[in-house]
Amino acid sequence: MYRLFVTVITVINFASINAELHRIPLHKTYSVEKFSTETVIPLRSGRSGTANVSLINYLNIQYCGTIEIGTPPQTFKILFDTGCSDLWVPSKNCNVSQPACLKHNKYDSTQSTTYIPLNYSLFYKDDAGVYGFLVNDDVIIAGLNVSFHTFGEITNFATNFWDYAECDGVLGMGYKDLSHFNTPSVFQSLIDEQMVSRKIFSFYLNRNLSDVIGGELILGGSDPAYYDGDFTYVNVTHIEYWEFKIDKIQVKNYTSCSEGCQAVVDTGASMIGGPPQTIAALNREIGVNNGTVQCDDDYISKLPDINFVMGGKTFRLTGQDYILKLGAELGGNCIPGFQAVTQLDGLDWILGHVFIGRYYTEFDMENDRVGFALARN
Repeated sequence: MYRLFVTVITVINFASINAELHRIPLHKTYSVEKFSTETVIPLRSGRSGTANVSLINYLNIQYCGTIEIGTPPQTFKILFDTGCSDLWVPSKNCNVSQPACLKHNKYDSTQSTTYIPLNYSLFYKDDAGVYGFLVNDDVIIAGLNVSFHTFGEITNFATNFWDYAECDGVLGMGYKDLSHFNTPSVFQSLIDEQMVSRKIFSFYLNRNLSDVIGGELILGGSDPAYYDGDFTYVNVTHIEYWEFKIDKIQVKNYTSCSEGCQAVVDTGASMIGGPPQTIAALNREIGVNNGTVQCDDDYISKLPDINFVMGGKTFRLTGQDYILKLGAELGGNCIPGFQAVTQLDGLDWILGHVFIGRYYTEFDMENDRVGFALARN
């Protein structure tokens, strides 16, 4: 029996909250060739207790934030991923015959005085498909230093995904049970070392491509400047992924998950993933033709709403929310933000950027719950 409940948060003092938040900003960029240019905004830090990280937004497909590793620090653009718990970056010893190794920033252990080698190799068999070995070094996030953190130094890529990715590596924001390394995550280390006071973090993903700021990862809480109304909370049903129950999904006269289904909210996923049969039905309802739709704002504005019912509340996505304009201003395509996924390890749905961009999302490890509130975009 899965327990769902709704909690209301009343915000009293915005200035006090903002002073305690550490931020990781997310930045925006435009590019014709694989989103190659970017606008960078400096990191902003609050007082001890919270942290904030800016993110770079690559055409609403990928959001990256900056961290540093080693002494002196080496800078990396990182995908903050709630679908895993570990940190990895490319190595200076990366196989140069692979495009990903040539493209991305690489960690050079010989240049760090705080580097500690470990006698363990690693291999991720998931979508990342990376090989390498484990090392220890200092990790700096939003100005906060995590000493002697274990992470992966990647020497080979088994898939071509990272040939085109703008982020150099991944920093996991999932539960410890999800770790391949059997070590605390960077966020858990911040908690353990009392640099962040609360086991809560939140994501604001800006979907407006005309804005410079792409969004923020906030460590230690949430920022009411980024959302309207109150959070609706749903309990985590499996302490590993950020997994919870969807009550049902509706579009026009079509209903899916009428008896409930399991989902995860995943900041490492661009789209909304679901069962192939259901995704096909959704695409039929919104008039998808050969995988694309018209790149016309008037047409998109008339597409039907898709409603996700969770925690007793309806979360509405409009056509403007779920249609991805992949370089439409430059003659590109518009595609639906839904993807059929056949192997979900017992899950039914993955809610990625398409959903998180509409609904500011709070990840609460103190109470094992996920909160959603309407984002200000």
